[in-house]
Amino acid sequence: MNYNIVVIVSIVICAILSLLLSYYGVLIILDEDSSLFKITQLIVAIVSMTTFYAPIKHLLLKYMDVDESESENIND
Repeated sequence: MNYNIVVIVSIVICAILSLLLSYYGVLIILDEDSSLFKITQLIVAIVSMTTFYAPIKHLLLKYMDVDESESENIND
């Protein structure tokens, strides 16, 4: 599997996790009709995207046996 595909898959997985975590996590704290709901949801989504992306990408690279140097040599 190509390194770029692994990055795209990890971004999609991370986005789905962040969406679920931000919506339901903020829904526990605030009411959906609250004026701070969307702002807090955005902040939680950004924090969770930056937190989960690197570990998910590392796990995918490890278990799919993708070599990072392999993708850099394709353009040469």
